[in-house]
Amino acid sequence: VAGRRALIQEQEFSTIQKELDIARRIQLSILPSDFPASASFRVAARYLPMTSVAGDFYDFLVADAHQAGILIADVSGHGIPAALIASMVKLAAVSQSANASQPSELLLGMNGVLCGNTQEQFVTAAYVYLDAATSEFRYSAAGHPAMLLLRNTKVTSITENGLMLAAFSFATYTTVSFPLQPGDRLLLYTDGILEAANNEGEEFGHDRLAALLQKTSTLSHL
Repeated sequence: VAGRRALIQEQEFSTIQKELDIARRIQLSILPSDFPASASFRVAARYLPMTSVAGDFYDFLVADAHQAGILIADVSGHGIPAALIASMVKLAAVSQSANASQPSELLLGMNGVLCGNTQEQFVTAAYVYLDAATSEFRYSAAGHPAMLLLRNTKVTSITENGLMLAAFSFATYTTVSFPLQPGDRLLLYTDGILEAANNEGEEFGHDRLAALLQKTSTLSHL
C-alpha cells in the first residue's frame, strides 16, 4: 500500500512539474523579443522570476526609430494564478494601443478592462512613452515603484502614481512630462528587486538600487 501511494504521489508530482513547465513556456512567450534596432533608443530587459512562473510582465507597445512605449506590471501573488492574470494584462495593454502616446489614458483603459476580471488580485504598473522627435518623455503609474532617471551622474526618482489596476473602477491617472536629453537612462523595475534580502534579512532597497544605477554612468551608451 505504501509503495502504491508513493508511486501515485510521484506521478502526481511529475504531472504538476510538466504543467509548471508548460505554464513557464507560455508566460515567456508573451514577453517581447529584443527591442528593434533604433537610431534613438537602446532598450535592455531582464526577466528573473522568484518562482517557475510569476506575475511580473513587460512589453513594448511602441517600438520604432523615433518612439518607444514601455510597460511594466506586477500582479499580486505568485505562481500560476498570477501568471494567468499577467496574460490578461498583456491583452488589456494591447487593447489600449491607440493610447500608447498618452500614458494616463492607457492605464485608465487597462483598468477598465481588468476591473472585475482578476479574482480580487490587483496589478501595479508603470508606463513610459519616449518621443525622440520632440525630445520628451511622458510617464504614468498605478501603484508601482518609482521610475529612476539617470542624467549626468545624478539619479532622480519619478513618481506619478494613481491607484493600482483591477481594484477600483473609479481610479484615475495623470501623466507627467519631462524633456528627454541625450544620454538619459530610465530604469523600470518591480518591487521584487527592492525586497530581495541578504542572509541577514536586510532588503536591497531603493537607495542601493539608485546607487547601482548611478555607477552605470561610466559605462558606454552603446
